[in-house]
Amino acid sequence: MSRNRPRALVLTPRFPYPVVGGDRLRIHEICKSLADEYSLTLLSLCETEEEMNGGLVTDALFDKIECVMLPRYRSYLNVMLSIPTRIPLQIAYYQSSVFAKRARVLAEEHDICVAHLIRAGHYIKEMKHIPTILEMTDAISLNYKRVRSVRSLSLKALIYRYEFDRLHKYETDAISQFSLVNFTSAEDARFLCGNEIPSHVKVTPNGVNTIDLNFVNRVNCKNVGVFIGNMNTVQNMDACIHFIEDIMPNLREDDLAEFRVVGRISDSGRAKLCGYERVTVTGEVPSIPEVVADAKFGICSVRLGAGIQNKVLEYMALGLPVVTSRVGYEGLAAREGSDLLVASEPAEFANMVRRLAEDPLLYEALGRNGRAYVEQNHNWEANLAPFVAGVREVRGTNSEQLNVCSDRLQAS
Repeated sequence: MSRNRPRALVLTPRFPYPVVGGDRLRIHEICKSLADEYSLTLLSLCETEEEMNGGLVTDALFDKIECVMLPRYRSYLNVMLSIPTRIPLQIAYYQSSVFAKRARVLAEEHDICVAHLIRAGHYIKEMKHIPTILEMTDAISLNYKRVRSVRSLSLKALIYRYEFDRLHKYETDAISQFSLVNFTSAEDARFLCGNEIPSHVKVTPNGVNTIDLNFVNRVNCKNVGVFIGNMNTVQNMDACIHFIEDIMPNLREDDLAEFRVVGRISDSGRAKLCGYERVTVTGEVPSIPEVVADAKFGICSVRLGAGIQNKVLEYMALGLPVVTSRVGYEGLAAREGSDLLVASEPAEFANMVRRLAEDPLLYEALGRNGRAYVEQNHNWEANLAPFVAGVREVRGTNSEQLNVCSDRLQAS
């Protein structure tokens, strides 16, 4: 570990490698942005021996990595024990006394502490001797609130409804307990803070890798709509079922020949989606650009969820004109009708897909403008610069306060 730079301790509730999925990508980019100024130590909970052994690490971003095993059965037991308490299940699932002890010891050796998500934030929220930064990303309770409005009897949906009240209170109360809090979108920040967002709360939108996600002119592609996402989440599965059952019946085969679902999915989820006509499921793939190379447009029919939908940014980077729901549009500064199409109702959503299939001028303009939008507005380094400046500021403020306390003690 370098002694010429200040030291940052990063706590994650899940091992951040491989860098796949929105949460892991975001914390990885945040750590990259901090690595120019700080020597980074990672303290992470792990579920598998492969994670514990560090075999999934693909770079030298962290100078030191420590792992604490938290097997899934232990997490389930934590949840069961928390039911009669006020502790949110999200917090209980990731509780570990061993992890808590290591966090306290390592915090004494570092200059700042960064927690990824509220799940790790509870380990450091009461530390006063060191600046504490919470990379909150989304307001999870906002997602849970939206689940309440959708009729679903799935186990996860029922848990979300049960969990909302205590998680919302926990998240709201937590905001004031950190030196700095970071969100992906203003909608999430306002949901927990109200219209007056405190000065220590930052909003830094996600970026997108426009180098690996190459722009492709798709005017001559067949009418294939793609949906990219982890299908093991409630919000993505709901989005696909919603599109298939409520929107696709309004589309002829000439408008939409195939609805292609790309991303990690369970066997039962695959079987369910493949039971519908005009639906194909790829599962997890090594290269998204290759799998969507022949696609015509990107679909984001999400009704649940919170924060920025990375899939929308990926579609735009790839030159896929986007039709999105209002929830999928949150957190973006893109122009409706020029950079992407935004629908509020199933019939409107279907009409917009039909417009893309029938209007080549609109189609080409959306593909071109969408790519320009992400190039101009979703560069990771540029978007995270205010966050890095905020970390620098709270560290400086904390150092000044500690010096004042030290001077007072010496004077007495």
